[in-house]
Amino acid sequence: MSLSRKRTQRRATFAGGLIGFIIIFTFLISMINPGTSTNNNSSDDDLLATPAPTAIVFPSPNPNPQLDGALPYIHSSGYFQTFRPAGNDWTIDEGGAVSAGTTLKVVMQSPQRLVVIHNYIQPGVNYQSVDSLSTDFLTDEHFAGAWTDYEGWQETNRTISDNRVLVDFELNSEGKTYLNRSTYWLEGDQLFVTRLVVPSNNPALLDLLQERVMATFTAYPAMMALDAFWPAYVDQQLGFILKHPAEWNQVAGGVGRAVTFNVTAEQGKNIVRAWAVDETPLGSAEEAESWWAETEPGATVIGSAPIEHENGSGYQVAYTYQDEQGDVHSGLVVLLNDSLGRLFAANLQINPPDLNLLEAQELDYPYPDMLKAVTEGFVVLPDAVRALPTPPEETQP
Repeated sequence: MSLSRKRTQRRATFAGGLIGFIIIFTFLISMINPGTSTNNNSSDDDLLATPAPTAIVFPSPNPNPQLDGALPYIHSSGYFQTFRPAGNDWTIDEGGAVSAGTTLKVVMQSPQRLVVIHNYIQPGVNYQSVDSLSTDFLTDEHFAGAWTDYEGWQETNRTISDNRVLVDFELNSEGKTYLNRSTYWLEGDQLFVTRLVVPSNNPALLDLLQERVMATFTAYPAMMALDAFWPAYVDQQLGFILKHPAEWNQVAGGVGRAVTFNVTAEQGKNIVRAWAVDETPLGSAEEAESWWAETEPGATVIGSAPIEHENGSGYQVAYTYQDEQGDVHSGLVVLLNDSLGRLFAANLQINPPDLNLLEAQELDYPYPDMLKAVTEGFVVLPDAVRALPTPPEETQP
């Protein structure tokens, strides 16, 4: 065998041995520390896990963090609102698709501040008291799932006050220590949770966030009575929510203006339109019927009935109308006044003729859901959640 050939063979043998050594070494290391070779995002495996901040250099504490000024955040399901920090350095993530019985969450993170705000509502949690919730539910096993994105955690304090459990932690991630405050409380069988994470050098920020979130994180009972997978159209400029079936198509308008949805059915196209008008108090059924007869050209009012929601009350007005071809169709408009006299309107127009939509009757799909959306899913937002501008004085075209 030639000298050059022997050298080539020795090099190949050495390279093969080196590769084998690397493979064996990597395997042994992964057995000792499974997290070395992969970067698992445990939030994909545990929907209730709170993510860790992403950076490793702690910012200096800011005595004026400028968190205030933004309107509260309303979950896309319409089920709850929570504190939304001001500033453009925040990301917002609701996780996966919403379905019946699912846990609804929102995670807000600031890579600049190294802050995490994690709120969620978990259905089907039943405990007789907050003490049993603390003892039997908030166990090491529960928190092991909560902190899977962290390398270590230690509970430092636990208190029960005002029917809430407050638990403080020190969390370790990438050699840094963070502070957490987790708050738990029950409303019926719904578990409300807020978890706040801040750098360990800024405990004052933790206290400030706790104050802001606890003052804002609340449910909307009217929305929670409807299907979770119905999305909520939220207009914090005009000041209302319209929770509706997912198959509705928004075809016109947007936040701060009248919005129109088309709903396809076997009997043709159906329309829902929602808007607001300033300084239009309707003090009686007669006033509501008269206002609608003037607003909707060609409408023949059939009758009206009172309707009341938490932040607005008024009337439902049933009517028929003629389209441009002279065909008769059926309609129902919901008219709600807030405490300032603003009028919020949701108008449903469906293809079938000569129906009194105030009367209980069997209707084909999708009409029952359309009625439910405008009568139960159309609500006025609380003053603190909306911008309270003066809406344009729109009339129904």
